[in-house]
Amino acid sequence: MIQELTMYTILCDGCGKDVCEGSDYSAWSVASYVVDSAIEENWHVEDGKHYCPDCHEYDDEDKLIIRGGNK
Repeated sequence: MIQELTMYTILCDGCGKDVCEGSDYSAWSVASYVVDSAIEENWHVEDGKHYCPDCHEYDDEDKLIIRGGNK
């Protein structure tokens, strides 16, 4: 039997990288799990935006700097 399932992942708002890239998982069945995964992988997650480690950094005053934007 084939059954349709809803699965979740996060794509970087800067470059489009998938948070599951290089992971043992291709997606999560619960949206909050993929957010937890992104945070564990040092993604910046705030206000519905998600930036991979290659697309964000913090300056000396802990101000967020967004790089990327290649998407």
